[in-house]
Amino acid sequence: MNQVSTQDDDNVTLGMALTALQVLTYLCFVAACCFAPGFIQGQALSNGVPVSFAAGLGVISLGAILTIVYVAITNRVEGVE
Repeated sequence: MNQVSTQDDDNVTLGMALTALQVLTYLCFVAACCFAPGFIQGQALSNGVPVSFAAGLGVISLGAILTIVYVAITNRVEGVE
């Protein structure tokens, strides 16, 4: 049968952990929008940027950062062998 190598298994574990972090962050953002509308409508910066915009941008940015982290780690590990 097909056996998954240890390295591939580690990559899947890392990917699942980073995905779980992204999902948790997104669910916290959605929960804040649903259950704390007063907070999410507030101003994040003195120039009038709303918290909702800043938080949404943070969720999207975290996705990009986690992707870069995953690619950097998996490429470094594959380059060693």
